[in-house]
Amino acid sequence: MNAPSRPENSATPKRLLKPTAWIVYLVIGFEILFMISPAALYFYSLYGPALNVLNRWEATAWLTQFFLPHISTTRSPVLNALPWIGGVFAVIGAAWFLASAGQLYWNKFRQKGLVTTGLYAFSRHPQYTALALLGLGTLLMWPRFLVLIAYVAMLFMYRYLAALEERRCEAEFGQAYRDYQARTPPILPFIPHSADRGGHPRIGLGALGAVASIIAALLIGFGLREYTLSEITAVYPNRAAVLSPAPLSEEELLAAYRTALKNSEVPQLLARFGADPLVVHVVPRDWHLADLPIDLEPGRGGHHTPANFDRRYYKILFSQARIHEKRAAGKDIVRSAYGVDSLLLVEVDIAAGKVTAIETPPAHVVWGDIPTPLF
Repeated sequence: MNAPSRPENSATPKRLLKPTAWIVYLVIGFEILFMISPAALYFYSLYGPALNVLNRWEATAWLTQFFLPHISTTRSPVLNALPWIGGVFAVIGAAWFLASAGQLYWNKFRQKGLVTTGLYAFSRHPQYTALALLGLGTLLMWPRFLVLIAYVAMLFMYRYLAALEERRCEAEFGQAYRDYQARTPPILPFIPHSADRGGHPRIGLGALGAVASIIAALLIGFGLREYTLSEITAVYPNRAAVLSPAPLSEEELLAAYRTALKNSEVPQLLARFGADPLVVHVVPRDWHLADLPIDLEPGRGGHHTPANFDRRYYKILFSQARIHEKRAAGKDIVRSAYGVDSLLLVEVDIAAGKVTAIETPPAHVVWGDIPTPLF
C-alpha cells in the first residue's frame, strides 16, 4: 500500500471493495480471535449462529468442517507441525503489517513523497503481503473450509485493490513510480494484475481467476482431509466412527472402546438414545481438549495434551453425529458430520478391563453450540 492520500473519481470501486475485503478478512479474523481471546464467547455469540445457519443444508454444511487436524496428533510429522508453522506465520505477518504501516504513515507525516525503501523495497504493497501471510497462518491454525474460501477470495480482492492504488500512484508520481514498479515485485507475484494495457483493473478476468483458484484450493483441501483421515488413529465398526486425538495404537483404541461396551449399562443407554450414526472420541484421561464437550469442570478452556500420558486410563465421549446423510457409514460419517450431540462420557481402565465411571457430558463446548473440529 503506497497510494497517495488524495481521492480520485476512479477510486470509487476501491471504496466499495476495500470494506468488502475487510469483511472477508474478518471471517478469518474471527477464527483466530476464537483461539486467543478471553472474550471468545462473545465473538461466537455473533459468529456461531452464522455458522450454524450453513449447517442447516447439506449443500453448505461442509463449509464449517475442517480439512486439517486441529485436535489430533497424527502419524505425519508434517501435519503435526502445521499449527506451529501457522503460529509463526501469523506473528511474522502481524509484525510485518505494523512495521510497513508505520513506515508508510511516518513517511506521509514527514511529507517525503514516494516510499521505496525498507519493506517497500521488497514489495510494492507490503501491508497486503503481510495480511496474506497472517491469513495463511490463521488458516493453518484453524483450517475450516469456509476460512479457506475466504482466504483465497481475500488474496484476489487485495490484488485488485493494489492495482487500483498503483494507478493512483502513477498519476501522482509519474515516471518515478513506473521505475519503482519495474524493479520491485507486487504483493504476490503469482497472482496477476488483472489489468489491461491502460492499467485498468479487469474485474471479469480477476473474478474468473478467483473462482478457478477457489476451486483448486478446495480440491487440495479435500485431498488434505483424506490424507489427514488416513494419518489419525481411527476405526469404523458398524455405524460408528471411533477416533483418537492422541497417538494411540489401533489395539489401544479398540481396547478402550470395547471395554466401554462390555459394561451392560453403556449399550443400554445408547439404545435408549437411539443414536445412529455415532462419533466416539477416545481421549487419554490426562488430556484436556476444549473443542470437545468432554470436561465437566465449568469454564475450563484451552488444550492440555501431554505426550507422556498414562496409557491405561481414558475418557470416551459417545456422541450422535449431526449429519444430513443418515445412512453414512465408515469414514463417510466423519466426512459428512458437521457437529456432534454428546450422549455419554465413559471412563475406562483398559489394564483392569473395566468401566470406572459413566457420566452425562456437557451439552456443548464452553463457547456454546458451535461447529468444532472432529479430528
